[in-house]
Amino acid sequence: MENAIVLRASGGEFHIWTEEKGERTLAVARGRLKKEGVKIHPGDRVQYVVEDDRPVIEKVLTRKNLLFRPRVANVDQLIIVVSLEHPPPDYLYLDKILALAEWFQLPVTICVNKIDLDGLEMERIKKVYEPLGYRIIYTSALHGEGVEELKRTVAGQTAVLIGLTGVGKSTMLNQINPQWELATGEVSRKLGRGRHTTKQVQLFPWEDGLITDTPGFSQLKINLIPRNSLPFTFVEFIPLQEKCRFSSCYHNKEPGCGVKKGVEESIVASSRYNNYIRLLKELD
Repeated sequence: MENAIVLRASGGEFHIWTEEKGERTLAVARGRLKKEGVKIHPGDRVQYVVEDDRPVIEKVLTRKNLLFRPRVANVDQLIIVVSLEHPPPDYLYLDKILALAEWFQLPVTICVNKIDLDGLEMERIKKVYEPLGYRIIYTSALHGEGVEELKRTVAGQTAVLIGLTGVGKSTMLNQINPQWELATGEVSRKLGRGRHTTKQVQLFPWEDGLITDTPGFSQLKINLIPRNSLPFTFVEFIPLQEKCRFSSCYHNKEPGCGVKKGVEESIVASSRYNNYIRLLKELD
């Protein structure tokens, strides 16, 4: 059997990248896999045989991880794309994705796009998120600014771009490789958000790795994280939690809370803390 990576799932067919030949081709799955309840997702490492000149997937290898939404397997890095305008930053969405990434132990890079549009929002992001230790890349996908740094960041890895519709994910990938010719859409001036131009998850081979554009999602659920683990997904809370009066402190209504004191002393950004409380209520 030979090895391949699934780039895209479409109905009963799978676009695979054959590692030995470095070629893209269509494959089908052996019927018993469906009977056994085996699901095949983009990013899956598979083994296949060739029958009648067509690859047939025989086995899905053990996954390192599997994103819940979008469904992508074996992810090395999450690139969270936010734009400064059209649409403006949704900080609750950003903090929710960061919390989920911490829970699933996924390395994260924040890509701040459309930097030519709003300098005040860019300074706010720098002030709040750079001290947290997350890598931040500042780009203008439309003009190609910062794209070279993004290329270096994703080279050799399976990287997933995630963000709301209209933030510029497809435009970013077109800058990385114009031959992909991904569809892009204008942002509605009235609604302030974009139209879905990416319909399916699709991985693209790039510099010994893979990169994917994903549909924009606005209703991600936080309930994949247990309630008692949520405080540990906000990285700036961790050194302050030992100062809490109660070891099981949720940093909400409890007295003697080290995190709430950190907010009062501007050690913790009030915007991050307020979003944490909103996510805690969502879990309730």
